[in-house]
Amino acid sequence: MSLFDLTDVVSEIKSSSALCGNSRIVTIDGPAGSGKTTLANEIAIELAKSQMDVTVVHLDELYEGWENALEPKLYERIDAWILAPLRNGLGPRHLKFDWHLYRYAAWSELPAASIVIIEGVGSGHTSLREEVSQAIWVEADEHLLLDRVVERDGFTVRDEMLVWKVRERDYFELHEVKQAAQIHLRGQ
Repeated sequence: MSLFDLTDVVSEIKSSSALCGNSRIVTIDGPAGSGKTTLANEIAIELAKSQMDVTVVHLDELYEGWENALEPKLYERIDAWILAPLRNGLGPRHLKFDWHLYRYAAWSELPAASIVIIEGVGSGHTSLREEVSQAIWVEADEHLLLDRVVERDGFTVRDEMLVWKVRERDYFELHEVKQAAQIHLRGQ
């Protein structure tokens, strides 16, 4: 397994080719609580310092609740709302799931960018790989993951997270997400 630091990651992204229209798609996948969102934000900041235009898509905005989050419809939505517009030089536009109302509640419009980071469990799915320029896997010590999510989102998500951990593990295994990633990182 190759381990990279942020400078290496940014360099790899910059040297990759656009495989989805004029955009380089970067996916960041790994267990809940491993640091995917933090990493996506750090990469975006570093790329912006180099005058590169970056858009970040957070999959927790596209999930359809807990039960249906990793179902085939997620990948249909990613293709229709994110990848298809980018193939045609347009900005992604997606319905945003409201976790308090537990339904899609609003549209989110993002600018087309030369680099689009899709972060979240599900971004390393087999069906997306053809258009991904760089796939990143992030992991952390298993005993830290649940505590991090509960600390971030509140104790009320703990029971759902225990079920989610099984679902995400099955997804990682079925789609060989870790093995398919070109870049491997450990969250702090």
